[in-house]
Amino acid sequence: MSAGMRFPVEAVRQHATAVGEVAEQMAVARSAVREVGMDRQAYGEICQFLPGLLEPLFGGAVEVLNGAVDALSETAHKLRVTAATIEAADVDSARGLTEAGRGPEPLL
Repeated sequence: MSAGMRFPVEAVRQHATAVGEVAEQMAVARSAVREVGMDRQAYGEICQFLPGLLEPLFGGAVEVLNGAVDALSETAHKLRVTAATIEAADVDSARGLTEAGRGPEPLL
């Protein structure tokens, strides 16, 4: 008889937790990017052109961080849902097999 196939539910849950923590850390980084800024005076007279060059770059960085936070959060959620769904399916299948092994209930 084969050993069967096992889905590592607990490992998937742990991975979902780790992914969720990374999403939270990325959200903190995103917040920091939004808060950090320098006005044109910070660059001095010679480098007045820099803000115009850097603003699109910073805007793009915020968009990338937004996408990363969303993707990581969604991935963590889907991992949790997958683990719960497979665990529930395993419980239901085991119950069905146990009941089938008992045979039919005697008629009274």
